[in-house]
Amino acid sequence: MEYSSQTKQQLANSLKELMCHTPFNKITVQNVTNSCGLNRQTFYYHFKDMYELLSWIYKNDIFNEIVEEQDEPWETAVMQIMRYAKSNRTFCRNTIRSLKKENMEDFLQPVVHNWVEKLAAEIAQNHYISKDDTKFIVDLFTTAFVNYGIQWVSRGMQEDEEYVIGKIKVLIRLLYHGAERKNRIAI
Repeated sequence: MEYSSQTKQQLANSLKELMCHTPFNKITVQNVTNSCGLNRQTFYYHFKDMYELLSWIYKNDIFNEIVEEQDEPWETAVMQIMRYAKSNRTFCRNTIRSLKKENMEDFLQPVVHNWVEKLAAEIAQNHYISKDDTKFIVDLFTTAFVNYGIQWVSRGMQEDEEYVIGKIKVLIRLLYHGAERKNRIAI
């Protein structure tokens, strides 16, 4: 690991540790740097603010792994995200409690969009679904899954991975059925 990445990881580990007992919005750059033995100038060399550090943590802890494994089925992405959240329960819940919903959506939208595209490709396979309809499905389900994820973490992550994946598969079956119908009903 190069020096810059090591330093970023030190700052990230410090923030994650602090967030185990302090809300994100109460943690300062000084708290983070004191915790890991670095100075404020080092922090600002690597990050413009605490939000950029937080974003870096999510991108590097899980999202890069999912993006790197793009050949994996969508179920794998869901499983990885949920397992990460459970193994970093306090950190994830603290993030959601401390940030505006829009900030959380900004972290989650890109990666969720990628796996929803995989899901839409699976649905569109062997069915006629226009590109416009596919884009709408991807946008709608990206928003739905991001918001479900935020609520899932907020409620304490009670449902397990298999349960959630099973419910998503129910939605897929419903979409398959609708896409196979020759005579659509006007709503």
